[in-house]
Amino acid sequence: MAVNWDLLKAQYLKGNRVSQLGNLALNLMRLHLLVRQGSDDLVAQHLVRESQFFVEWTVPTINLETEISSATELLELQRSLSRWKLNWAELWASESEREQVAMMAQEWCDRFQQQCDSLAS
Repeated sequence: MAVNWDLLKAQYLKGNRVSQLGNLALNLMRLHLLVRQGSDDLVAQHLVRESQFFVEWTVPTINLETEISSATELLELQRSLSRWKLNWAELWASESEREQVAMMAQEWCDRFQQQCDSLAS
């Protein structure tokens, strides 16, 4: 999958925090579905990498004096995404490991969707 990361970054950063977190939540939901089904290994890997970029691009825009909990949460997600990426072959080969990743992706999705709802209101 050839992706122009610079173009994606420019488009992503044009959005406000709600749209950025919404994009991240959507990626995590897609990842949840693909991992649970055990289908489209390459697409799932791409979603992990794209989500890593989303986190990397979002954290520098956060005001650490007022939103330290948001930054901390994003960094926790980044660690999970990195672990998944580094152990992908073993993870994908094990149904129980995939199920655990699917559940974690759903939990992260729900957390970021709640943040979106909170910011939008």
